[in-house]
Amino acid sequence: MAKRRAIPPEGDAVRLLENLPPRLAGDLRLTTTASTTIRFANNRIRQPHLERSRHVSLRVANGKRLATATGSDASQVGLESLLETARNLARIAPVERKFPGFRAPEGRRGRPVAFSSSTARSTPEAVSRMAEEVLAAAESAAPGARVAGVVVAGSETIRVVNSSGLDRSSDRSFAYGSVLVERPTEDPPVSGWSEGAHWDSGRLESAALGREAAERMARSPPERTEPAKLPVVLRGPAVADLLRFLASLGFAANGEVEGWSCLAGRRGKTIAPEEVQLTDDARSRESVPQGIDYEGTWTKPVPLITNGVAGNVVTDLITSGRLGLPLTGHALPPEAPWGDFGPVPSNLILAPGTASEEELAREVGRGLLVTRFHYVRVVDPGRGIITGMTRDGTYLIEKGEVTTPVRNLRFTESVLSALASIRAIGRARRIYSEGGGAVTAPALALGGFRFTSATLF
Repeated sequence: MAKRRAIPPEGDAVRLLENLPPRLAGDLRLTTTASTTIRFANNRIRQPHLERSRHVSLRVANGKRLATATGSDASQVGLESLLETARNLARIAPVERKFPGFRAPEGRRGRPVAFSSSTARSTPEAVSRMAEEVLAAAESAAPGARVAGVVVAGSETIRVVNSSGLDRSSDRSFAYGSVLVERPTEDPPVSGWSEGAHWDSGRLESAALGREAAERMARSPPERTEPAKLPVVLRGPAVADLLRFLASLGFAANGEVEGWSCLAGRRGKTIAPEEVQLTDDARSRESVPQGIDYEGTWTKPVPLITNGVAGNVVTDLITSGRLGLPLTGHALPPEAPWGDFGPVPSNLILAPGTASEEELAREVGRGLLVTRFHYVRVVDPGRGIITGMTRDGTYLIEKGEVTTPVRNLRFTESVLSALASIRAIGRARRIYSEGGGAVTAPALALGGFRFTSATLF
């Protein structure tokens, strides 16, 4: 196991929380990030970006009233300023009657998660070489095409301290890339897409991403097809989007608390074929692992769908109190801008099947092959309905074979209906991630997916 970096005690957060005034309790998150981002466009590297950042989040509980203040100064002066701000906000915050208080450390330390020191130490030159590999492979597979995308590698350290004596930290290494290969001068324009992620940049296979995107680009003008409910093969990027929305709309705790979850009343019931096994596991080597959540709770595997049967929501301190459920280790930072959903499964792993992409197409017979979705939004959270567009590699499947490229379509579909219509599961999987969470998913063959309108491109 690689040696972990020491967690600096800037500002002495422990002493600050040990000496809180009477009636106050709190927790503090210190997140440090070091990463290199290389963006490329028009077949050239255009925007290298080196980031070294620190974020401090201090949450204060004044009795049952909670408030958070954030900043980037982890010195004693900076922490005391955050404390004053959070304390003032807590005086006027609503009462959280079922807040159980900040947890003291308990249980055995979680086993170490996978971590790559070489990825954490990635230099701008090393990440640039990864981007150059993407470009070279894409240009070789599609001469004259325009190539754009991004490659990122780096690490994040989270330290969580609270006034009940908890002091835990975790390191996470990450690498991800995405690439778009296109011929925008064609009428209509054609394009292909690929993406992937890993905790070890050496396993990202940058050149393979470039080749794959080029191979997914149409070689003939896409034809128009009429919108309808059609069987589909969804490639990994599209499946990852589908699972992210299922996680937010069905397994996020706020949906259960507030009554809008699409799985309300369906937990413990069959919602998918028996072959479907979906787990959230932030400790898995098959994800981009993280050892603790943003409240310092050890992460652990949580079954979401077992043999097609829906499980329960994931929780943090507040929602476990509201719902009377155990903590699962899924707290977000209290100030997270996407916090409307509450704690959300963020390391989704869908078990593989046995089918190749060719076998998935044969299972469909006649329908569409969809590479990825674009601009997906929620229509009706209670029914799990989302809408979006196909993009960057949509093809007709005829007699079980992928044939003609088709123009993109808009879809409006329920994630639950899509899940229930799974006919076959692919055997090859990949990790998809940008930033925080990750989805590990194979391709899927679905019996029906509702396309509601067509486009001109």
